[in-house]
Amino acid sequence: MRRVVFAILAAALLMWPASAGASPADGSLDRLVALVVERLDTADAVAAAKWAAAGERGIEPAIDDPVREAEVYDAMARLGNGRELPENWVRQVFVGQIEANKTVQRGLILRWRFDPAAAPTAPAALAFVRPVIDRVNVEILDQLAAHRAEMIAPDCTERLARSVFGVLVTGRLDALHQAALVRAAVALCPA
Repeated sequence: MRRVVFAILAAALLMWPASAGASPADGSLDRLVALVVERLDTADAVAAAKWAAAGERGIEPAIDDPVREAEVYDAMARLGNGRELPENWVRQVFVGQIEANKTVQRGLILRWRFDPAAAPTAPAALAFVRPVIDRVNVEILDQLAAHRAEMIAPDCTERLARSVFGVLVTGRLDALHQAALVRAAVALCPA
């Protein structure tokens, strides 16, 4: 099912006119999508910190951090429970967010391998980025709870696509971040 949704979003993106301007959406999911974009924006800093740390030790940057990821999933499931959100949905949402973030990290690190001069020279430490991610995670949960009826409705994907396309047509995101946004958004509607 998720592959089908991703394919639909990807096909719709390709057909969306570049001159379309703002989305005709009612805006109800725009804040949620903005938070997803904000979370994705942290991927650049995370990738840079991992790149620098690995370079100092002469090793390949490790993108996956199963311990940290499990901590996030468990913490969000607990917080989601307090908002009466189903645990499986909360975990699905945050798997999507983390995988999208790792998509950006992998893309950037690959770019830097081929063009080391483009790599950041003074990245922020992960300790400075994680509080931003933690805050945005909680805000994403708050938006899921606030818009639960829309999120569980049969037209969730269509509503979400309108808000996502509203971001995509701004030109603010490069192709890597656009693909990651679609990946993250696909996980928002309950499976």
